[in-house]
Amino acid sequence: MSVYKFDEVLNDLMDYFILGDPDYLLQYKIENNLPDDLLTEFTTEETGDQVVEEGVIVPMIGVENYPYTVYFNLSEDIPELLKSGNEVQHQRDGYCLKVVNGKIYLYTIPYLRDFTETKVGLLKKYKHAVIELPNGWYSVTILAGLTRQQMEIKTVSGEIKQIEEMEPTFEFVLKPTVEKPDYSADFTYPFKVEA
Repeated sequence: MSVYKFDEVLNDLMDYFILGDPDYLLQYKIENNLPDDLLTEFTTEETGDQVVEEGVIVPMIGVENYPYTVYFNLSEDIPELLKSGNEVQHQRDGYCLKVVNGKIYLYTIPYLRDFTETKVGLLKKYKHAVIELPNGWYSVTILAGLTRQQMEIKTVSGEIKQIEEMEPTFEFVLKPTVEKPDYSADFTYPFKVEA
């Protein structure tokens, strides 16, 4: 399967998502002698720019507080958000990501406040938007907008009905590369989805 879908992905009331291999970020923190409070470190020092440009994390700001449908797309097909009936609002490329431990997660910024082995363990336990990927370099394109989703609801009479709704969505198009792709993204770009 080359398209993975996750429902009800929350941003923990912060306007931020982070995509990456949290074990690699922990390893990077230890190797570079960074403090446990990576949130303060990354927002006040140059290391925040460095981890992004070196492909340790892919940050997304301006994320509205909705439950999101999230796709990880490794296929050569048209991305879900570009398919007929869906509404792409943002399409940004130029991101790079390095996978070192065989998995990537979509997680939230509060984890960076105390980025320890214990906190990474909790992240891996509670965050469900995760996929396994072969180690190596990936170029990343981020799409955001609304996708048509089928939902089941139970009526007052107990009947189950299928309804279709437009849901806020993020889609990550990941392409493996032999070496580190050039980083050309603007990580101050806001990914605000208008629902």
